[in-house]
Amino acid sequence: MKRLRGFTLIESVIVIVVMGLAMITIMRFLAPQIARSADPHYQTRAVALGQSIMGQILSKGFDQVQDPFGGNQRCSEAPLSVCTPEDGETAKFGPDAGETTPSKYNDVDDFKGCWVVGGTGSPCKDLSLLLEDQNKESYVNFRIDVAVTYQQVNVLKRIDLLIEAANQAPIELTAYRGNY
Repeated sequence: MKRLRGFTLIESVIVIVVMGLAMITIMRFLAPQIARSADPHYQTRAVALGQSIMGQILSKGFDQVQDPFGGNQRCSEAPLSVCTPEDGETAKFGPDAGETTPSKYNDVDDFKGCWVVGGTGSPCKDLSLLLEDQNKESYVNFRIDVAVTYQQVNVLKRIDLLIEAANQAPIELTAYRGNY
């Protein structure tokens, strides 16, 4: 009589258990990598968005009090004599009367506040207004916080951008705008 060769049921079960343990081990190493695979994509988009917005902000004047067309007087010099106070009784940083959209902003502190796609001004403004021709839907999970402070009163303003993208680590950009 001829004996048939093959695997027994016990051998098959042992192979299945060993393969299962091997797969679990491999997945424990791959799962964190899969979760982080989109990180570089989000970080690159966040930096590009931040640089674009920072460029828009820096293209504006130092203060709304001074001549936006490059006059001879700075806001800290006579006859203007005073720039917008950061926290004063008469004015503070932020959009001035009549400046309802970023296209009407004339100085760097008008951009102060938070920006998200679809924001309606309470508490955040609509980021789509800053993006203009870019694909607005691709920035739905992004939030921009713009802070403007005097680094040196009436001479230098510091602009801080905090870009948050979904559950990624926030990215911070800082620039300075001089009163010249």
